[in-house]
Amino acid sequence: MNTIKAVGFSLSPLALVISAHLAHAAPSAANTETIIVTGSKIQTTIADSASTNWVITNEELTREIQGGESLKGALGKLIPSFDFGSTNARTNASQNLRGRSAQIMIDGVALNAARTISRQLDSIDPFNVARVEVLSGATSIYGAGATGGIINIITKRGEAGDAQLEVQTGVTTGFNNSEDLTKQAAVAVSGGSDTLQGRLSVAYEGKGAAYDGNGDPILPDVTQTDTQFNDSIDVMGSLDYRPDDQQHLSLTAQYYDSQQDSDYGIWFEDTTKRTSDVERSEGLKLDDQPFTERLMLNTQYSHANVLNHALLAQAYYREETFGNYPFPRGGIFSASEQSNDIFGAKLLFERKLDTLTLNYGADYSYEKFSAVQRVYDRTKTTQSNGLEFEEIGTVGRYPDFDTQNAGLFAQADWAVSEKLNAFAGVRYQYTRYQGDDFVGFNEQIAELTDSNLSNSFEEFDAIPGGSTDKDIWLANAGLKYDLTDNQQVWANFSQGFNMPDPGKFYGKGIYENASNDPKKTEYTGKISNSVNVNNTPLDGAKTNSFELGWRTQQQGYNAQLAAYYSISDKSYKYNNELDVELASDKQRIYGIEGQIKYYLTDSWYSRAQGHLVQSEIKNNGHWDELSIYNASPSTAMAAVGYDNFDWGTELNLQHVGNLSDEDGDRLEGYELVGSMVTTPCQSANLTSASKICLIKTIKPFGAKKRRKSIVASLAPTCLTTPVWAVPLA
Repeated sequence: MNTIKAVGFSLSPLALVISAHLAHAAPSAANTETIIVTGSKIQTTIADSASTNWVITNEELTREIQGGESLKGALGKLIPSFDFGSTNARTNASQNLRGRSAQIMIDGVALNAARTISRQLDSIDPFNVARVEVLSGATSIYGAGATGGIINIITKRGEAGDAQLEVQTGVTTGFNNSEDLTKQAAVAVSGGSDTLQGRLSVAYEGKGAAYDGNGDPILPDVTQTDTQFNDSIDVMGSLDYRPDDQQHLSLTAQYYDSQQDSDYGIWFEDTTKRTSDVERSEGLKLDDQPFTERLMLNTQYSHANVLNHALLAQAYYREETFGNYPFPRGGIFSASEQSNDIFGAKLLFERKLDTLTLNYGADYSYEKFSAVQRVYDRTKTTQSNGLEFEEIGTVGRYPDFDTQNAGLFAQADWAVSEKLNAFAGVRYQYTRYQGDDFVGFNEQIAELTDSNLSNSFEEFDAIPGGSTDKDIWLANAGLKYDLTDNQQVWANFSQGFNMPDPGKFYGKGIYENASNDPKKTEYTGKISNSVNVNNTPLDGAKTNSFELGWRTQQQGYNAQLAAYYSISDKSYKYNNELDVELASDKQRIYGIEGQIKYYLTDSWYSRAQGHLVQSEIKNNGHWDELSIYNASPSTAMAAVGYDNFDWGTELNLQHVGNLSDEDGDRLEGYELVGSMVTTPCQSANLTSASKICLIKTIKPFGAKKRRKSIVASLAPTCLTTPVWAVPLA
């Protein structure tokens, strides 16, 4: 990866007026005094919190990204309790935080929604990331969806001074053929005065194919989709205005577009059977390929003294659309396109009264969701074995619905003594769904594809829509004790909650069979039973989380360790059609997460982290292993490296534990050791830092398969050093 910075020229303030967000600068994550904004306060430090917090620095993230990882893969390696992720996957659906769902945000704007497709990390180019703040454990601070914690991506900001130009280029290849080439290019300009600072950036990535260790291409993912043969562009602008020492206005605008353009698809031996043999094949003819497109606007205003309160106000808007790959259902291929439009606002006040700090406020969000399903000609897809698609029409995929969320919250921090702090808080959450009438999805497909169907009746009855709501109270409490000036222990209790996905929960119906023969589908068009807002009230799952933790910051090392136990009063299950069902079975997850960073010298460093986790569900009065499709494996990571700012190298070990469940399903774990090298480049009046990594991954002797991933980040006049990564037995 080649990064170039140049200084010394000026831009007018008007040239920097694009947009921005209030993000406080943070020093090294090694320091427990690091300022963090992910919490109930306007700002705090890690040492002042009674919870597990992690801060992933730009340097740590850059090292992983330039070593060939995606954003989701890098975060999996750097956050102890966040599952490892696939580099090529478009979705982060399989990545849990402490075994549960994580709420992912950019600058405090949640990317989760009532109907989500788990593409929150297909949302920003790492070039625009300043740091990542992580709050582990169930919380209701930002509403629903954070039963595992919060991951807040903080974007880069402009700084006062002469304009800065940053240029980054890179090339990644597995040396299989020209198709596996990935190209990266990014440019940013930033600067400003003491009053006004801004930054504007454009980042591009064009990915090629992915191959295994035998040089065979990896199958495209036709379920959640992947990013092979994918082009993405991230345009981001920011503006920070500080008229005096007490006020700060920030604006941020981002446009993100990730589009697949592939000639390869899945060849099905039998398009009517999902268990059919499949293989990757050239000749894909599909006009609307998978994509993610997002526009986000965010503004924040803070004032240090408004009626003896500190004030933080935020308003944001997010518009996003997701496209998927055609998927076979009974021999008919169809692909969904789903959209969210979201507006939200938050108001937070902070008041300090001697030894008591009180935070209170309100938040509100309004979401509008719609979805269609593109249906393709059965004859065309059958004759081409699933490679050629000709659209014959669209149907509704889920009921269109609006969601409103409103919350009131209060949080108190009492300094009981110089060493002991007590925390307590409460949140009231109100959620309301308004859904449209909806004809069953399968019935819409049948009506569109069967020309004789309309002769038997006029039309299908619609499953009734309407409105339903739910309110919930949530609480938290904790104690933090300073053993020394740089060492703390804490205990806390917190509650989080999840609401069911209304698209998969409502709008499901059973239509009468005129022949009374289950093998025939001579519909009458009449509904015999359905799941709708009139007969199934809105409900959610509440999670109680308990935690004990310890952390320290010493001269040569820092460490953090926490044990947790979380239990939910309900659980979510998916049927064969992947529709969600809310069951009364309790679900519990408990474990230990920790990390230590030890600095051997000014240049030599080491890091070790781990997450031991157990996931269980209560069936008939006893606890069983949670399904491997929902559970998280135990993981560990260790690294040692050298970095003197001229060159560096790192050796790391990655471990994923085995995972099994009561149904006999099993995932085999693995160990992987890898390395990378950093070398410098010099040229006239420019400083260029180049990450040069060649990583080859193979299975140990006797293994049936082997995998390979070779990454080369090239820069002019730099050395290329091959490094090997070998999975251990």
